Amino acid sequence: MTTTQQDKPAAARQDAPAAPEPITPLNDNRAEMAIQTADQVLEITSDQRFWTKAQRSALASIGLKDAPTHEQVAFFHICKSTGLDPFRREIYYIARKRKVYNKPDELFYTAQTGIDGFRHIGQRTKRFIRRQGPFWTGPEDDPKWWTEGEDGINRRRWVDVWLGDGPPAAAMCRIEHYSIAGDRTVSQAVALFKEFAVTKDEWTRDPYSGDGSKTGNKILSGLWPVMGTHMIGKVAEAQAWRVAFPRELTGIYEHDEMGRADAEQRELARDEGAARRRAARSEVPQPGPVVIRGTVVESTTADSGPDDYQKSSPSQDDTAEPPTLDELRGEVRAYAAALGKSVTQITRRWRESNGKNTTEATPEELSQLLDGLRDHAVAALRDHNEEAAQYLADGGMLVRQNPDHRVWGRRAADQA
Repeated sequence: MTTTQQDKPAAARQDAPAAPEPITPLNDNRAEMAIQTADQVLEITSDQRFWTKAQRSALASIGLKDAPTHEQVAFFHICKSTGLDPFRREIYYIARKRKVYNKPDELFYTAQTGIDGFRHIGQRTKRFIRRQGPFWTGPEDDPKWWTEGEDGINRRRWVDVWLGDGPPAAAMCRIEHYSIAGDRTVSQAVALFKEFAVTKDEWTRDPYSGDGSKTGNKILSGLWPVMGTHMIGKVAEAQAWRVAFPRELTGIYEHDEMGRADAEQRELARDEGAARRRAARSEVPQPGPVVIRGTVVESTTADSGPDDYQKSSPSQDDTAEPPTLDELRGEVRAYAAALGKSVTQITRRWRESNGKNTTEATPEELSQLLDGLRDHAVAALRDHNEEAAQYLADGGMLVRQNPDHRVWGRRAADQA
């Protein structure tokens, strides 16, 4: 008996439709199919179990494009439980790196929101009564920030408006609420300015070379120099909300609480970039010594004028005698002519740091100034006088070849 194509079971026929893909939270788009208006595209519904395809596309714009699935699940749970909408920028999920000994850098995520997000979550609990503060106080060793109570005990003085010239030492906030047991209570938190203020290294610029170097001091960064009072107040309030409602706010931080963590990430990124640049430079083959071959040319004229300065290197007579004070001052003028600037222009930073001008400087101070300017003068001379540039780079002094500083300028070279 011959079995026809129609007699075969549906699973065995070649034209049978493929079995439908099982529905999982990753491919479930039934919520999207039920959308009636454009406003509902990114709405997180009460019966939703995971991000829809449209929502996952929008998450890419807030930094979660490469987030692993388990982190997307955790962020979805946080958004559902807090009622904050990430697509309205009410809550964020920030990725950071941290160092692990003998292992690659570890990636971790932190849920962050603004202070309005804390207020929203706290009021949704229906146990919130009122907020008191924030309040601010001054330094520990300043007696005006202490007051003696009726019981004779010194207590810290707090103000609700900070009018001091510098930043406050700390901020405090209280949240009055009902506990889970129904008791009326007050939760309080204090944030120290020195623990949360974001700082950066202070740099100074060398007046000779223009290179920067760290001073070893720390200065305020970001908005902290101009809005430090407001920033530390938000930190204290966020901590008070978390103390009052730990069940709802555990693992969620205010942006300013994580300011130092963000600064560490920037430092880590700079260190990694510097390491990559050092590795790239080490891989580039270094050139060997350059040998310039030439011939000695003797003058055929009887007279040798002062312009006959072209030499491949300074002679022993040029470097044997230490330069006099007048020669050093003339060398500064020669450098200025080579750079196409005045002496005042090229010595501005040096004078600001030293408090002197070239007529008052000692030979040692002028030598230091010339050391800082030599590379710049050599680079300028290479454009119009290669021999003089090489002579200067080899340690020679221009004034010993021609005391008239004007001949080292570009205009003199063009006229010659």
